[in-house]
Amino acid sequence: MKRLLYIPLFLIVLLSCKKDSMDGVMSYVDFKTIQGPWRLIEIERTSLDNKNVWESVASAQSDTLTFREDGVILNTDGTPACCPPKSLIINGQLLDIKPQAALPANPICALVNCVYCPTWEISLSDDQLIVSSCNSQKRKYVR
Repeated sequence: MKRLLYIPLFLIVLLSCKKDSMDGVMSYVDFKTIQGPWRLIEIERTSLDNKNVWESVASAQSDTLTFREDGVILNTDGTPACCPPKSLIINGQLLDIKPQAALPANPICALVNCVYCPTWEISLSDDQLIVSSCNSQKRKYVR
């Protein structure tokens, strides 16, 4: 008699479990938060006494990153960045970059020898963005 009770109970529990999937919505919202141009202002360097310090970047050496709403990273002229990551970790959340529109060709990328870094880690707070990639120093950007 107990078996007859356990079987329907097991089926109810099994069928009531459903994965809530909002991956596409969350990705779009998070990429929207970093969308637009970001100007490089500081680079983290290691001093002689092994302490990390932020050094200002001269305006002539300043770089600009532009993020599209789908996460694609562009140069200031609108061409795709050379050696971009396949995903971003924004404030601890992993997001895959999936271009939603066609990307123009960037002829400069043929001349670049890429050291591939599959993921960039991004720390976002207000209008400040700190980017960490595999082998480079941290870079601080502002809007």
